[in-house]
Amino acid sequence: MIRNIRKEDVGKLNELLGKTLDADAIDYELSMLDDVDGEIRSAFVVGVYRVPYEMGASDDDEFFFHEVLGYYSGDEDDESLNHSFYESCAATNKYIYFWKPWTKEDEEMMAPAFIENVCYKMRHLYTIVLSGNLKSKYKGK
Repeated sequence: MIRNIRKEDVGKLNELLGKTLDADAIDYELSMLDDVDGEIRSAFVVGVYRVPYEMGASDDDEFFFHEVLGYYSGDEDDESLNHSFYESCAATNKYIYFWKPWTKEDEEMMAPAFIENVCYKMRHLYTIVLSGNLKSKYKGK
């Protein structure tokens, strides 16, 4: 079942992602996971809103900037990660600029939803979502 990430999930996500997430840096409204019988099948972890000045964003931009802190998919052929991402997009009525510093692995995993860009010599992946019209397709199934 697709649901919001909770603080008690962070320890398990640290193991699955192979890195330490700062529990206070996670946006719990936008971050989603697919949980089946207590086992996490996929996760899409998003940071709290901040203006990424390092890539040329400014305080008067129209976007709510959220960095993708990590994602997990237990099975690369599984649609579960897509479902978690879609729910993250549907979770809010904001104009969101999801972004992540570029790596080849991220590009392969996040294409075609995310596009490569370079701003102020910082290479990153991004996607823009106006999520006010999206309805939940997967939650509660």
